[in-house]
Amino acid sequence: MLSKFIQVMSKRHNLEINRSQDKRYAGCELNQAISVCLLVLCLPIILVNTLLALIQNKSVLQPVQQKDCLKRVVEYYHFSSGVMKNIAVLEAVFSKRISLCGMPMNIELTRKNRAVLSCYSYIPAGLFDAITIHESSGLHTVNKVVLLKNQFEGTRTSYLKLLVRGVLSQLIFHGQNLHLKCPTVFYLFGLKIHNDSMADAINWVMTKPLEMTIKQGCKVGFFINVNSVNLAHKNPQFKAHLSQADHCFSDGLGMRIAARKIGVQLKDNVNGTDMLPYLCKAAVAKGLSIYLLGGKPSIAKATAQNLCQQYPGLRIAGSEHGYFEVNSSLKVIEKINESQADILLVAMGSPSQEKWLIQHADLIKCRTALAVGGLFDFYSGRISRAPLWLRELGMEWIWRLIQEPKAKFTRYIIGNPLFLFRTFILNQAS
Repeated sequence: MLSKFIQVMSKRHNLEINRSQDKRYAGCELNQAISVCLLVLCLPIILVNTLLALIQNKSVLQPVQQKDCLKRVVEYYHFSSGVMKNIAVLEAVFSKRISLCGMPMNIELTRKNRAVLSCYSYIPAGLFDAITIHESSGLHTVNKVVLLKNQFEGTRTSYLKLLVRGVLSQLIFHGQNLHLKCPTVFYLFGLKIHNDSMADAINWVMTKPLEMTIKQGCKVGFFINVNSVNLAHKNPQFKAHLSQADHCFSDGLGMRIAARKIGVQLKDNVNGTDMLPYLCKAAVAKGLSIYLLGGKPSIAKATAQNLCQQYPGLRIAGSEHGYFEVNSSLKVIEKINESQADILLVAMGSPSQEKWLIQHADLIKCRTALAVGGLFDFYSGRISRAPLWLRELGMEWIWRLIQEPKAKFTRYIIGNPLFLFRTFILNQAS
C-alpha cells in the first residue's frame, strides 16, 4: 500500500511539474486552441483525403519520424492521399506531442549547445522555430542558442508573432531546398556569382592574393543585388565592370528568388551590412587593418569611430569621404597605400564604386577591396537598419523605402517589379 501511495504521489508530482513547465512556455495554451480551429477549417480536406485513401485501399495516415535538435525522436502523421497531406500533423499539435513553435527539427547543434538547451527539454519539437525562420532568407545566424532562448522565454504575443513570421516565411521560401543544386559558382543574368556561405566570404576577403597571379593589384569583390542587375541591363559598361571582379557575392531576396528559378540554392545572403561585423572580428583576430573610403563628409569618420568602439582592438588605417574629384584619385590611392591598410571598403554607390575600383585596382596595395554601397550610412548611425523580423522575410527594402522615399522610389517601386518581370516573364536569369 505504501509503495502504491508513493507511486501515485510521484505521478501527481510529475504531472504538476509538467503543468508548471507548460505554463512557463507561452505557446502551450495557444497550441491546442489554434490547432482545433485549423482542424475545423480543414475538415472538408480531411474528409476528402480520408475518402481518397479508402478508395485506393491505402492506409489513411502515414507515420513520419524525425529528430529534434536535442536528438529526441518526433513522431506524427501525414495523409497518404489527397492535398495538403501534412495537415494531419495538427493532431500531434493538439495532443501536445508537437508545438506550433518549438524545438527545431532537422537542425544539428553542438553538444555544448544541446547541454545549454537541456533546461528547456519540456518544450516539444515545433513546426516553426526561430533558427529556421532566421536562416530561410539566407541570414547567417550569429548565435542559435540565443535565438532559441529568446523564443522560449517570450510572451504569448511574441509567440504569435513568431508563428505569423513562420507562416509568411514558409509561403515566401517554400520548396527552396527541393530539387535544387548548390554549385560553388554559377551564372545569373550573365554574371558570374560565387555561392559562398558567410564564412567562405570572410575567408576570401581575409586571404592574401597569390603572388603567382597575373593581376598585380588587390582582389576586388562586389555584392550583386536586384539593383545591380537592373543597372547592368541598361548599362553594358557597368555589366563589364561587374564581370571583371575577382569575386561576386549574391545579396538579397531577389537574387535568391532568381537563383531558385534556375534551380540553384544559395548558401547565405552575403551582403556587406551583415558581413561587416564578422569582418571586423576577423580583422581583430588576425591583426589586419581596414580603410574606409566613401560616403558624405564626416560619414566615414563617424563609421570608423563607431566600429572602433564596437570592436576593441580593431585598427582603422584611415577614412576618407567619397566626394573627391576624379583627377584626385591618385592622391587618394597614395594615402590608402601609405596607410598600409589590408582591406579597403569603398562606399560610393553603384555604378561609380565598381567603375572606380576596376580602373584603379592595379594601383591599390591592399589585399582586398570591396564595393559596399550605403554601408557607412548604417554604421555611422545616419540610417537605422530594418527590424530583424523584416530582414528575416527578405523585406529590408521596405524599411529603406520608408526612410528615403524619394531617393529609393525608382530603385524599389519600379526596380523590383522590373527585376521579377525579367526573371519570370523574359526568363533572363538563365
